[in-house]
Amino acid sequence: MAPVTGQPIWVHAASVGEVNAARGLIEHLLRRFPDSPVLLSTFTVSGAVHAERILGDKVSHRFLPVDSLGSVRRWLDATSPRLGIIVETEIWPELFEQAARRQLPLVVVNARLSDKTMRHSRRFKRLYARALSRVDLALCQTSTDAERFTQLGLRSGQVEVSGNLKFDNPLPTDAIKTAKRLHESWRLRPAWVAGSTRPGEESMALAAHQQLLANRPDALLILAPRHPERCGDVIALIEKAGLRWRGIDEAANASDQVVLVDKLGVLTACYAAAQVCFVGGSLAPFGGHNLLEPAALGKPVLAGPFLDQQRAAAEALTKAKALRPVKDAQSLADTVDALWHHPELALAQGRAALSVVESGRGALRLTLDRIGQRVNAAAD
Repeated sequence: MAPVTGQPIWVHAASVGEVNAARGLIEHLLRRFPDSPVLLSTFTVSGAVHAERILGDKVSHRFLPVDSLGSVRRWLDATSPRLGIIVETEIWPELFEQAARRQLPLVVVNARLSDKTMRHSRRFKRLYARALSRVDLALCQTSTDAERFTQLGLRSGQVEVSGNLKFDNPLPTDAIKTAKRLHESWRLRPAWVAGSTRPGEESMALAAHQQLLANRPDALLILAPRHPERCGDVIALIEKAGLRWRGIDEAANASDQVVLVDKLGVLTACYAAAQVCFVGGSLAPFGGHNLLEPAALGKPVLAGPFLDQQRAAAEALTKAKALRPVKDAQSLADTVDALWHHPELALAQGRAALSVVESGRGALRLTLDRIGQRVNAAAD
């Protein structure tokens, strides 16, 4: 990635999910403010790797330090941003305090507060209130999120409902081409994706797939752990289940039953190539992952009950009858099988999911407008 130069617009996206949420915003910032470099910070290595893959040298990257006085001061001295954009739920008291001391405007975009975060923040309400008093503006996904930020200390004039930036995210330019290649390598077999799975979910997906194989011996599971570094553990589960597997970059033989997505950057293409998509982090209490990614491809979307971090998308998809709830391996197998046996239902659900994404667009335009006001003010 490019070196840090000048006084950049700084975007903080903690990990892969936040980087994905910010991708469209960053690309538009680069076009709208060509004289302002963009600095992207992450906490996780996986977030940094993913950012480099999708953004390359268009932006600079720095890891954000731990939230201590000395570390934060040194980081801000080294980067000298003109505006800070915090993606989703990152609230760090020392960082926000030091930004205010430097008169660095802070905008929280795609802001959301899950039930879990609210329970934690109420225990430290005074600390959160002080940190949020340093925020210039919070652009929230839903009215519920806006109300929660207000409860934690933001003044009503500092809070606005903008919608979810993920509705506006463009598809990766190479996704459809990669999807076609994958579809051909899977030999046009009935395929379903278990995407962004977390510990405890892979075993349920594999159990569901064993049931599907009893009726469809040519069925193929595309298994994509949220963190590829866990693939060693996932391989052990696959082999314990007695299933034959290949990596994502290997052509699947007719005897293979599982394709393991052992790298970042291809999940969207996998969703596009498969007939049915389950989104992980939802059968175990992780709050769920991006439901809109397969929805934007017009795919039937399945998810478990733990979706508090995807509340807005889940509510919109559920209202449109575009989200199929599952609760365990049995219901997962039954739902995938039903959609395979009734392709007209899968097509209708996929169309409904796509319509939800299309009707939800607009958050990016509003977010860019509010950020533009502050970039221009900082330049005066």
